Amino acid sequence: MSIDMKKNFLKLIWGFRRHDLGVFMKEHDRLYEEAKESGNHCEVTAHYYSVMSNVIDTYFGGNFHFASPDSDDIYLEEALLRLHRKIGGKLELQEGVKCLDLGCGIGGVMRDLAPTKATLTGVTIAPNEEEIGFSFVYSKKIRILGNAEFSKMGISNCRIHAADICDMKCIVSNSQDAAYAIYSLKYLPKLDAVFKEVSRALKPGGKLAIYDLIKTPSYNEENLEHRKIVEGLEYACGMPSLHTAEEMQNAAEAVGLELIETVDFDEKNGRAYHYCFSQSALFMWLITSPFILWLIGLCESVGVLPNGFLAFFTVFLAGTVHKIVRGGQMGVLSGSQLLVFKKKT
Repeated sequence: MSIDMKKNFLKLIWGFRRHDLGVFMKEHDRLYEEAKESGNHCEVTAHYYSVMSNVIDTYFGGNFHFASPDSDDIYLEEALLRLHRKIGGKLELQEGVKCLDLGCGIGGVMRDLAPTKATLTGVTIAPNEEEIGFSFVYSKKIRILGNAEFSKMGISNCRIHAADICDMKCIVSNSQDAAYAIYSLKYLPKLDAVFKEVSRALKPGGKLAIYDLIKTPSYNEENLEHRKIVEGLEYACGMPSLHTAEEMQNAAEAVGLELIETVDFDEKNGRAYHYCFSQSALFMWLITSPFILWLIGLCESVGVLPNGFLAFFTVFLAGTVHKIVRGGQMGVLSGSQLLVFKKKT
């Protein structure tokens, strides 16, 4: 499996050369502190993606989630496509089935599931992701999906709506056969509202699939190293406290959604969710090497790299990857566990 991190490492660094990242980090600090007080992380998350969209587009094709591959010789894009199809299979997506994509972003998963011929309705909190075909990041035009792009691609069974997944007024009660949430619930401080809303939207017997980055039962809040990894990741990504599978199950059962299946793809495929990073010793060296950090600091000091880049790299780029990998290796984070629920009849 290859994501070609090494090839694009210097290209990625060079792409930030014209921007004052010190200003970005100060604003991130301010918004994150406000989010912790208010419990609403929308602004800090949006601020994070205003910069990181470029990284996500470059390396993940617009889908910022991970998949443990079932073989060594496939690219990340193929691993993600296989994952999406497996989720579609669990939900029995086919022509005549209505399905919600909760927190769909620009619709990358919907595009992959469009061949099922199910009617796919995406819900995103960001209005600009509903219609636009392009996003301007750092004055660079990046092609993305959205309703306009679906039309251009001749995809008629996918449609994105701008709405809050905790209050989907655009969705009729008891109208959906299925729903899925892929790496989107981690941005919600509380789960009660979203599960209640999904239960309202699903028909009796309808299925919900959740695939997310979660804390495992091995996470110990009293362990300083555990907290440093998890809380550092939450800060960098502008997220509230990560949920556990147990919290998801409890919130689901409270509104009549019964857990019917759990699949751990790490165990099933024999590879970790962070394999796209950790399989390359060279790439892991590039993001952790003191020499590389020294070199970046030198380039920043002479103006080759922008103000604040070293701190940005340490926290938001290398730091995030390191925590994702280290958290998985320590067993305190899980990024490839699928939970399938069914609405009671």
